[in-house]
Amino acid sequence: MGFLAPAFLAGLVALTVPVLIHLTHRPRSETVPFPSLMFLQRIPFRSTRRQTLRHWLLFALRSAAFVLLALAFARPFFEDSSRAAVLSSGARARIVLLDRSGSMGYGDHWRRGVEAARRSVAELGPQDRASLVLFASAAESTGEPTADRARVTAALDAARLGAGVTRYAPALRMAAEMLEASTLPRREVVLITDFQKNGWEGADDVRLPAGTTLTSVDLSDRNASDVAITGVDLNRDYELGRERVVVSARLVNKGPRAADGLEVALDVDGRTVRQQKVSLAPNTSATATFDPFPLPTAASRGTVRVAPDSLPQDDAFHFVLAPGGDVPVLVLQGSRAPDRRSLYLRHALAIGHRPRFRVEVKDAAHFAAADLEPDPVVVLNDAPPPGGAAGRRLREFVEKGGGLLVVLGDQSVPSAWQGDSAGLLPGPFASAVDRSSDWGGTLAYLDYVHPVFELFRGPRSGDFSSARFFRYRPLEAKEGVLARFDDGTVALAEKKIGQGHVLVWTSTLDTFWNDLALQPVFLPFLHQLVRHTAGHVETRPWYTVGEALDLSADAELAGEVAVIAPSGEKWRLPADRRGVELTMPGFYEVRRLQGGEAARLAAVNVDASESDLAALDPEELAGAVTQAGQGRTTRRAEAAPTTADKEGHQALWRYLLMAALLFLAVETVLSNRLPASRVGSKGDRT
Repeated sequence: MGFLAPAFLAGLVALTVPVLIHLTHRPRSETVPFPSLMFLQRIPFRSTRRQTLRHWLLFALRSAAFVLLALAFARPFFEDSSRAAVLSSGARARIVLLDRSGSMGYGDHWRRGVEAARRSVAELGPQDRASLVLFASAAESTGEPTADRARVTAALDAARLGAGVTRYAPALRMAAEMLEASTLPRREVVLITDFQKNGWEGADDVRLPAGTTLTSVDLSDRNASDVAITGVDLNRDYELGRERVVVSARLVNKGPRAADGLEVALDVDGRTVRQQKVSLAPNTSATATFDPFPLPTAASRGTVRVAPDSLPQDDAFHFVLAPGGDVPVLVLQGSRAPDRRSLYLRHALAIGHRPRFRVEVKDAAHFAAADLEPDPVVVLNDAPPPGGAAGRRLREFVEKGGGLLVVLGDQSVPSAWQGDSAGLLPGPFASAVDRSSDWGGTLAYLDYVHPVFELFRGPRSGDFSSARFFRYRPLEAKEGVLARFDDGTVALAEKKIGQGHVLVWTSTLDTFWNDLALQPVFLPFLHQLVRHTAGHVETRPWYTVGEALDLSADAELAGEVAVIAPSGEKWRLPADRRGVELTMPGFYEVRRLQGGEAARLAAVNVDASESDLAALDPEELAGAVTQAGQGRTTRRAEAAPTTADKEGHQALWRYLLMAALLFLAVETVLSNRLPASRVGSKGDRT
């Protein structure tokens, strides 16, 4: 038996009250009138009076009433003995699986889960062995089951709520492996979780060893309600030459209660710049779009937030606002080229965003070295290569990391590519092949692993086979071939020069030699082609917990760097490690050891799936891991009762209080019916 408020047991001291009443009570003496004492003789005598309990039933009723009152206020309850009743004899190996995923931050789920784990470890006997497994998307344990409960308890004390997604399979698989290796006669698994439905996939092949007892501690709230920010869209435009950004946040109300007049704020570098109110009906979503504002001149921290609720981790969404991102494109065309030669190229790139392409068309004869100052992508659109100092500057530009796209059309002649300029191409090219007599050639081979065509590798992502190529120039390229026509001729080839690269397209980018510009794939293909030529790597505005920040392509962060986590924790990243594991929401900073300023800023958010608190039936999960061939395995699902829960369900205090009142009523009736001389004490004279 336990007590919710054991301090009230001090009220048992009140038992002395009935004892004092019975031992100190004096019966009232009766006065007898007598006319005179003159005829009576005075005889001195000595008398003694001994007080004794005369009416034991009355004393017992009074004492019992006080005992019952003290017990009622102490709120007693009986511990659940059903668990001990089903246990068989012999030592046991118990694996305690404690969910530490982001959804366990809802309300008091994490606190209750830790308490349930403590009880599960504390009730083990001296011969039993236990191990603690903390899990989210992955699982980590305290090691093989051990009899050292202090070690397991210490690991439980050090456990902290995480922000990862819920996955049951890794934890159950780890528990199965540890139990398979155990030699103890009894095997038990205690699963403490909120049973988030997204954490279990029917295809997960996990089986517990035969004879394993699975106890499920269900922490879920079937009426859970949560408002979450699941994503942000950043749309950029220009006004008076200044880059602006429009932030739109997606909000979801997961629950049966409406959220009216919800205040949504946009912060930039800790300062609120925009606010608005949004109302969400139950189980609906909405978009909050803020007014545009100028983009900061340096990478800044942006956060959209709402008032914290029962699950605060998804009430803020972080992102990085980085200026720039535009790709300047310098298109050089021949002097004799018609005005429409770059029409499709110019208009297709003008539609692009993420990144935006800023296109300038110029006569190749007027090209100068100063045109390369903004570090653009240079497109020789059926134009001869520049010569002299401009040609040498173009080669230096490529060697230092610049991009050059060469389009071979009817104005491109092999004799123009001699000397240094010939070294820019993957190989020599020849006169055009005419395929108009056989309705044109088609693209028969594409390197879908290459970034230019990676976008089209999935099903229904783009069809290049419908494009017809009536003329193209044969190119002798032995390496770097990215596409071929159906006759084996090279269509697209790449050559790396220094830190940059040159791509050669052997047909035109208009409708003069082919109809690719009329196909749906032309726009994304051209964007990918120019983006790769420029070496453009889009800075991700945010990451998700569990991903890694890749620093291998950042030349500024070569060597050992310092990493600062959102919690303020700092550590050094060795030069041979180029990845940072992102384990918590917030902003990570990567700094050079010399200089100290933040060279890389990464925003991290919790996975949107953790905001879906729909619960899985514990029996469904238990049945999946204990079916087919596991005949001796038992499975049970029980709540995670706290001390208050146990006492509240039993409510023994009500019965004790009613019994105390009944005893007091009987005592009152009995004491009124007994003569006064019998209620108190008996006096014996000697």
